[in-house]
Amino acid sequence: MEILPAEILADIFCYDGLSDITRQVCQRWRRIALPIWLRRIPLLPSDPFKDTGMLDYLEDLSPHDRLFVRALDVTSRRDFDTSGGNVFHYDVADLACVENVLLIQSLLGSRITDLTMTDAGWTPHSLADILQTCLLTTHHLTHFQISLQKTESYTLPNLLECLVYLYRRDSGRLKSLTLDLSQSLADYQWTAMAECVELQHFHLGLHRNSEPVLPEIFKLAFPKWTSLSSLYICQPRFLSAETLQCLYKNLPAPARMRELRLIFEACQASQYEQEFIEMIHKMPNLQILEAHLDWTNRMMEHVALTLPDLRELSITCSSVEFTCAGIQYMVWGQALEKINMRTSGRIWGGFLEAVRKRSRRVRILVYGAMKWGGSVDEWE
Repeated sequence: MEILPAEILADIFCYDGLSDITRQVCQRWRRIALPIWLRRIPLLPSDPFKDTGMLDYLEDLSPHDRLFVRALDVTSRRDFDTSGGNVFHYDVADLACVENVLLIQSLLGSRITDLTMTDAGWTPHSLADILQTCLLTTHHLTHFQISLQKTESYTLPNLLECLVYLYRRDSGRLKSLTLDLSQSLADYQWTAMAECVELQHFHLGLHRNSEPVLPEIFKLAFPKWTSLSSLYICQPRFLSAETLQCLYKNLPAPARMRELRLIFEACQASQYEQEFIEMIHKMPNLQILEAHLDWTNRMMEHVALTLPDLRELSITCSSVEFTCAGIQYMVWGQALEKINMRTSGRIWGGFLEAVRKRSRRVRILVYGAMKWGGSVDEWE
């Protein structure tokens, strides 16, 4: 390890959690790992620095080291509960912990451009205070993520007003927006969100008990997002043809899409097969496609024909009729590197032969209960 260059060690330390450990080993590793660890500061209700205080730790850093801080995660720690009825429990931030977070925000000031928040472990009132402080101390955010699981988070005016103000203040700067919601937001929230015209990545997770409001959301939010290139939509409900139509018809520039992830419950593919194919033809430059829904051979055929730049394909399919038949004479794009497939159907050997025509190697992972279209050796 002593002869490895600093650049190689920095690449190693970038793996999750390693920078926190390695910055405490020796002076050389600290010089390399500390800037990596400081890129994103986690602020937990059960703060591992609570005895001495994360605030004290940051204050003791040199002004040069504090310059590396760009992101704050106001997140939670989920612990295993062996005594209670629930398997997991969340520590809840007390008043002193919230006050420390506010002081940390004031200390770091306008350097913060990335903020992650959740109401798991933090009260909605605490989130409102933290968000208000963010609006006062930062010039703008480029990345914002919020997870709202508690019912009271959707009825607290201060929190909702801060969100609207954030969208409007940073409408020309926000590049990435991630929402994880147990309920849908009011229309005025989506309308304010629509003003984020520079948005490039949008991630929306809706829980099973939330209403199926996706078509309305797409109509309100999508039309002004001309720079959008990455889209993640998750709602564990059945996918409808109307949802797919509203998705690609309300995107002002579907040809800009490079990454599309759709996570839904499987249902009869005949209900949306044509709409899915039309959507794929509107997005010919996709490089990553993840679709957890019911697939048909015709849908797979159009993916192979339409997406020459596809690098990664991930699908989940429960239909026993899905065999990938009809693509054995096709040549997939030369960019294809990775295929993840879970299916209970019989994977036809033609799929493997079609991929084998490529000049580059492709990593194929097929898993789940299934009947092989070729021998196990072939698929391995």
